[in-house]
Amino acid sequence: MNPTVRSRLWAAGTAFVVGFVLANVGVLVVTGADRWLWVAVAAVLMGTGAVGVLVADTRRRLSLWAVLGLELAVVGTVAPLWWTAAVALTPSGTAATSMLPSSPRWSVLGDALRRDDVREAALTSVVVATAATVVAMLVAVPAAYALARRRVRGSRAVPVVVVGVLLLPLVAFAGPWSDTADALGLLGSRWAVAPVLLLVAVPLAVFLSIPVLRDAPWSLRDSIRSDGADRRQELRAFAVPVLLPDLLVVAALVWVLSAQDVVLGAALGPTPDARTLPATLLLGQVPPAQAAAVGLLWLLPVIVLLAVAPRRVRRLIGRDHP
Repeated sequence: MNPTVRSRLWAAGTAFVVGFVLANVGVLVVTGADRWLWVAVAAVLMGTGAVGVLVADTRRRLSLWAVLGLELAVVGTVAPLWWTAAVALTPSGTAATSMLPSSPRWSVLGDALRRDDVREAALTSVVVATAATVVAMLVAVPAAYALARRRVRGSRAVPVVVVGVLLLPLVAFAGPWSDTADALGLLGSRWAVAPVLLLVAVPLAVFLSIPVLRDAPWSLRDSIRSDGADRRQELRAFAVPVLLPDLLVVAALVWVLSAQDVVLGAALGPTPDARTLPATLLLGQVPPAQAAAVGLLWLLPVIVLLAVAPRRVRRLIGRDHP
């Protein structure tokens, strides 16, 4: 048997078995309206397995493992978001027991946005993330340019070092910086989080900016210069149309990651008006339904970014480093 056919049959069999298990769990264990969600997911997976058997011997370039992985990834992404929405719509005073609430409460988001602590926390997150992103980009772009365009000794080790810094536990810096911020009179201010947040924002901005500046068509800039263009013309003809879109996507990704900080906001925000929004939601000061609604609203920047520049985000994240 052809190895490709064998692989497709294994993928089809795996999809069918997973779907069969989910169907049995949905029918025998799950009660109420949620049962039909389980059955629907199971039907899709079992259908994938059945179709996979029929097309296993086709000559078309088809990866059933990729199809199965995509389906499971969609389920694994949508299911938590759906459950969060169900928690948000569950009437006050009751616990969420179904992904399809029978009496949804649509005013929960308005109730949450009318809370002073939520508005202050959201403002703190926006201010801190914006400040960290601006400083990070001002530092990262020249550094990335030097690493991408100049012969710098040890430049190949920079991405490894950057990834290592990104993996450092931020809670290890929260204690020392808390003492320093207290001595400087910054503890209890929303600006106490921004300096430590640069430990993440700057490495990430450098890491993402290196491929942008390395793969840019610098021959176009050289041609513009050879035609006698001055700095302003070079900026208008090359930097803005060629570099700026990708660098704006880098800044947006850095901002999104900075705005999601939980550890620093909780450790360096002793008062409600100094905490970031994720930290405020984490500490349980907001009712679960309202916290779930605000959490879904906080996803809007990510959704907008993916909707406006999906190809740039995919190309940017998929680029390799020297």
